[in-house]
Amino acid sequence: MAEIDDTRPWVEKYRPTHFDDIVLDPLNKKLLENIITQNSFPNLLFYGPPGTGKTTTIINLINRYQVVYNQKNKGLMIHLNASDDRGIDVIRNQINQFVNTKTLFGNGMKFVILDEVDYMTKNAQQALKYLIQQYSTNIRFCLICNYISRIDTALQNEFIRLRFCQLPEKDTFSFLYKIAQAEKLSIKDKQLKSIQYRFKSDIRSMINYLQSNHYNISNSLDIFTDKFVESLIKKLKTTKKNKLQLVIKTCVKYNIQQREFILQFIAYLISNKPGILNSKFISSLQFIIHNNTVKETYLLQYLLGELESVYNVL
Repeated sequence: MAEIDDTRPWVEKYRPTHFDDIVLDPLNKKLLENIITQNSFPNLLFYGPPGTGKTTTIINLINRYQVVYNQKNKGLMIHLNASDDRGIDVIRNQINQFVNTKTLFGNGMKFVILDEVDYMTKNAQQALKYLIQQYSTNIRFCLICNYISRIDTALQNEFIRLRFCQLPEKDTFSFLYKIAQAEKLSIKDKQLKSIQYRFKSDIRSMINYLQSNHYNISNSLDIFTDKFVESLIKKLKTTKKNKLQLVIKTCVKYNIQQREFILQFIAYLISNKPGILNSKFISSLQFIIHNNTVKETYLLQYLLGELESVYNVL
């Protein structure tokens, strides 16, 4: 882990800068190591939930590959956001310029990293597929997305796909422990494991949580155990008061953002209430999770209303 300016967010301060330091699923790690040892770098598509290390992994993989094969050159890699509101034409122009620009210090394989590809339209994805086919020689495309179901099958077929989801609990704990030690946090192993439980494999959220709560961390770790959520659901079922206000007070008490509460509450429902996972409910969840334009309080009110009136959970 790099020791950088202490004023930086911890998620940046402790972002791995070497491939060996990344927390990875063992199978994924083996596959990626083979890419380097066999000198066979394909087009790659990384998909899975936010915070599981997709972007960090591809950047460090490319860096390792360039070092091993003596091609280390920042000019050989470009990182773009594929959901750019300016559209596929801007992305195409940037890629064309990158591909056709000669580097100052020698030649080597060029890498195009495209983030948030699942937010591209179908037409944009088709245009991207043709672009990839056009530059199949000495150019490698690395795509990153959360939801592979939103990626056109024809585009998927251009890539080796790797799923990022369940990260090794032992390695994740060790990563968090090193941060706690470096920051001299007074935190017990049990509390670190509670953070792991809360955020599953979302290491980014774990680190952000550690930083934002490190002064009062002992008061805010039990909120999303199954026992706690079940107790909260019972209170919501029996209360004669405003359910929304009860949840808001809970968020304030445990020093948690309403959007984080929503995401973790949904995670609990998916794991423990599979009987309500019909297509309508899934659509409702997708609306809540991906809507960044609506206030968290309104999203929370919508979720509570759906669970009470439609699905009889509350």
